[in-house]
Amino acid sequence: MKKPWRILLLFWFMGWNLVQAQMIQTGQWRTHLSYKNALICEASNRYVYAASKQGFFRVMMNYSDMEKLGKDEGFANNEVTALSYNQEKDILFIGYSDGNIDMLLNDRTIVNISGFKNKLLQGDKRILSCNFHQSEVMVSTYFGLLVINLNNFEINDSYSTIGPGGNAIPVFSSAIVGDSIYIGTDKGVRFAKWSKSVNLNDFTQWQWAVENGKIATQLTAFQGTLLFESDTTVYQWNKGLSQFLPEKRAVARIWTNSFGTHIARQGEIRTWTNGNATTESINLVSGITQFKDGIYWFCTGIGPGVIKKDPNGEIAYMPDGPADPSIFRMTQNAAEILATGGGVSSTFGNAFNNAGFYIFTPGGWKNNLSSPFNTNMYDFTFVQYIKSKNWYMAATHSNGILVIKDGVVINRYDETNSPLKRLPPLNLIKVSGIAEDSKGNIWIAAFGSDEPLFCLTKSGQWKIVQVPSTCKEVKDLSIDYLDRKWMILQTGGIQVFDEGKSIDATSDDKSIFIGTQQGLITSEVLSVKSDDLGYTWIGTNQGLNVYSGSSALFTNPKVDRYIVDQDGNVGYLMGEETINDICIDGGGRKWMATNNGLFLVEPYGQRVMKHFNTNNSPLLSNKIICLGQINTTGELFAGTDKGIVSYRSDANEAAELFEKIKVYPNPVPPDYDGLIAIEGLTSNAEIKITDATGKLIYQTKANGGKATWNGLRLNGTKPNSGVLFVFAINTDGSETAMGKFIYIHSNP
Repeated sequence: MKKPWRILLLFWFMGWNLVQAQMIQTGQWRTHLSYKNALICEASNRYVYAASKQGFFRVMMNYSDMEKLGKDEGFANNEVTALSYNQEKDILFIGYSDGNIDMLLNDRTIVNISGFKNKLLQGDKRILSCNFHQSEVMVSTYFGLLVINLNNFEINDSYSTIGPGGNAIPVFSSAIVGDSIYIGTDKGVRFAKWSKSVNLNDFTQWQWAVENGKIATQLTAFQGTLLFESDTTVYQWNKGLSQFLPEKRAVARIWTNSFGTHIARQGEIRTWTNGNATTESINLVSGITQFKDGIYWFCTGIGPGVIKKDPNGEIAYMPDGPADPSIFRMTQNAAEILATGGGVSSTFGNAFNNAGFYIFTPGGWKNNLSSPFNTNMYDFTFVQYIKSKNWYMAATHSNGILVIKDGVVINRYDETNSPLKRLPPLNLIKVSGIAEDSKGNIWIAAFGSDEPLFCLTKSGQWKIVQVPSTCKEVKDLSIDYLDRKWMILQTGGIQVFDEGKSIDATSDDKSIFIGTQQGLITSEVLSVKSDDLGYTWIGTNQGLNVYSGSSALFTNPKVDRYIVDQDGNVGYLMGEETINDICIDGGGRKWMATNNGLFLVEPYGQRVMKHFNTNNSPLLSNKIICLGQINTTGELFAGTDKGIVSYRSDANEAAELFEKIKVYPNPVPPDYDGLIAIEGLTSNAEIKITDATGKLIYQTKANGGKATWNGLRLNGTKPNSGVLFVFAINTDGSETAMGKFIYIHSNP
């Protein structure tokens, strides 16, 4: 009777996996890369591979399915800079921005070659191109030429000091023609005899074929001669130089396959087969390949992904992801993430970034929602979820604020319908902060305006607020638990403002400046966040300050630095880290975005609980620009200078009353060794897990609205398979809740 039960369970698992496709487990990571602006592509016998500056994917020919590739799937990196396929050996060469190399055998097995990446070299180590020849592959880099043996996948040779006089020179491309190897350098083409008897590390073995002071790329053998590109011109070398094609055009690729030799450049693809030339039209092209059926696939560098040049019409393939790698801010208090890809200069000027905005939903990413309101909008910057109206607001450094509700842009605030003003000389609106207070009023800061702070009341009225003249250049805005406005100033320090009982009356207004004399480490403040405990956390370019909730804020303000004992080392909490952003999770813990990774600080700031960086986590970069959070699940998003990655923490926003208790995963599959999450809880609820007989298996407390279990009994053993029950009680014992889930032991 066990077999039918197991078969039914298998289908249950399959269904659960489909339903949970957009959910990750507690303690797990996932990347959110942009695949839109694919730059290069290459075809194997089964797939077409494509890569943008940060995302790598492939399209399966039989089913037109897309598959994201990268570190999560076992590859060395996400930033692919070179792709080349050898059909005879069924090997895809993958070169990365950090000098790492993967060989993908039969589209299945990854062989990593990390010798060049690990070499101690100062400078750009990206892989530029490669050229297969018999049982070797020549790899071009800024540090010279590498030769990899395809029998043992090791770097057998490295040629660097092969320039005139033995100087090190960059190699952009290589090709073997006849008995010679040719390399494209920054000053032309050099060559040497290709023979095991020749020491190619001896610079005297190398000569100039072409010395014109220009970069030579795309070296390719053609009918016993050499083709290459230099300064948008295709040349032919045959013991003498001649121009191969008559006019100058940017060249995307020169390559040879079973269909012939191809030159793809803006406007055309030219192919030579058995001495005959044909031409096919193409518009913008940055990378191109040809599948075994003869159909071209290409990239443009400006979207949309990789494009199949089908005779019946072009078809684009692009995996789900944000539209652009750039990131500036993300919301932290909603069920979805609104992210902006704009930015500002160091002087709070324009970056002129057209990336727009991206929304992460349970169904995936939605980019730059089309709307008549969303015209001539660029440099998207500050964001805020307005809980009282279910609005997502996206501010710009150009033409106002967009209002989004239920996935639709419903309004735009600018000088025509709000106190926002256009500023000379560019006649632009520069919004520098949005926040919602506890009453549902929306507060907006305007950089450079004579009226830098105003309010859109819950009833829909605009109110201009009088603040000190020193607040003219507010560059961020945060509201604490008592509705006081903390404004970071471009000129340095923080101005705190409280409008009192009425926005209209100025008699009870309070305002105070906080600078270095009040305890700030430095006047350069980068981030401010307040928690429900009454503390305000201030991130600077030299460490962390904390305002501990003193009642003397407007009479004798003082901010502190916490001294902590961290694993026997006594020092300031967060040391001298640059703290770009702060996010407070459902458990009251503080996540700190720094230039040195992601830190988690316990609620009262007594210790650092976690420190994630590129060495111990899937973080794409240690430079974290901003943080976002899905409050219902506790998934934390880190926006880095190389893209977005998210981590599902063990805390989320607590409910005021118990909701339906949810357990993930459910059922808990055999051999699962991750954390089991229990959600829908009230803050700090007591949790007990029992078996069907009522025997206690485990007990814990919620972290915010979420508790976790490691799957073991209190004595460290695994419970038996079956239905387990979750019982929860809130902190004062006035409310209880129950849930259940299936736990399957690996040896039932």
